[in-house]
Amino acid sequence: MIPPRFSVFSSLRARLVVGLLMVGLVGAAGMGVLTELQRRSPNDVLEDTTLSAQASSLVRGMRFDPSGVLVSLAIRPRWRAAYATPGAGFFTVFDPTGRPVARSSNLAAPLPRQSLADAQTESALALTGTAPNLTLTARAPHGYVVSVARSTPGVLNETSPDTWSDFQPLILLLGVLGFCVAAAWIVAAWSLRPLARASAEAAMIGPDRLDGRITLAGLPTEIVSMASAVNGALDRVARAYANERRFTADAAHALRTPVAVMDLRLQRAAATAELDKGALRADLGQIAHLVSGLLNLARAEQGERPRAEINLARLLRETAAGLQPAFDASGRALAVEAPEAVSISADARGLRDMIEALIDNALRHGAGQVTVRLSAVGDRRLLLVEDQGDGVPAALQDRMFDRFNKRDANSPGAGLGLSIVRQTARGLGGDARFVAPASVEVVLR
Repeated sequence: MIPPRFSVFSSLRARLVVGLLMVGLVGAAGMGVLTELQRRSPNDVLEDTTLSAQASSLVRGMRFDPSGVLVSLAIRPRWRAAYATPGAGFFTVFDPTGRPVARSSNLAAPLPRQSLADAQTESALALTGTAPNLTLTARAPHGYVVSVARSTPGVLNETSPDTWSDFQPLILLLGVLGFCVAAAWIVAAWSLRPLARASAEAAMIGPDRLDGRITLAGLPTEIVSMASAVNGALDRVARAYANERRFTADAAHALRTPVAVMDLRLQRAAATAELDKGALRADLGQIAHLVSGLLNLARAEQGERPRAEINLARLLRETAAGLQPAFDASGRALAVEAPEAVSISADARGLRDMIEALIDNALRHGAGQVTVRLSAVGDRRLLLVEDQGDGVPAALQDRMFDRFNKRDANSPGAGLGLSIVRQTARGLGGDARFVAPASVEVVLR
């Protein structure tokens, strides 16, 4: 099965990281907005600016005519709103006579002017007024002075509270939390949707629909390996189920004829009071041979079985010796050519069934002497069985490995021998084929 193409969002981990990153970015943006709101709040513009710095900035912004008279005062743009907001910050400019000539718009009355010594450029900080305010007076050119002040911490602001400003952080926090919940919900739904689809596909698979599989496309990469393993398990179950149904059908088909023949013989015996015991014994032998072949084929189709190191040459000689009485009874010869030892990792019972089926096939359908040759070439084990009969034409050779397929329908046997041989060989990583009309070669690895 071809795995789905990987992309950034095919990973469940990547999706969650992206979701958390989105949440983090929104949180950072919210904090930035909150910081900007605080930075632009008139009451906080001058919070971290010393009165000395404010006084120096105001002095630098003063413009005089040639006679030394103040004509204008330039205020830093970001401080204008602060000097216009009640309780933020205040200033008053005094001329050389002590008369106030300019002040912040949030002042109802001028600030008090503190006296300065001749060499003094700034006064000490002092609390003035009833509020009280923290005040500082600085010397300016041409005999002018500037007094600056701001409300001291802990003193109640007499202006009306800004309800919106008070609730802005809470509203922003609730908005960020709401977005986080929505983002988490969307990311979770997005990530789990393929799993829900895979679950629905798995639920539809059953005995009547064994061809169904879980679609891998769109699944998170962390789930693909598990879904592939499930599909592989379903493939094995489907093959086993198909083999079981085929075995049942084949067994019923193969047993129908000999059982019917036995039934006819018993009916005739009941009618004539004569029982042909020899014929019944032959029928039972045919049924026993058929059942044995079906069981051997079923074992061969089971696939991988526990392996062990065995001497294939010795197993070949033992199996051939067990079949020698059948050759003697038919007046034919059996020859085995094999080295002293040829090792292979395999299931001994399965190999014995295969060798027996291979030699028995030559005995039942061939003629003359049957020769079995074993050799080893690299990692391959070659088993060649040939007889002196006419063999099978090239056009029919591959069909002979199908179950219940015989060249002559009236020939002995059930047509299972070569099927057992090929299934066993393929289970060991090899195969079986005709190399001549009367020669079958088996390759094992």
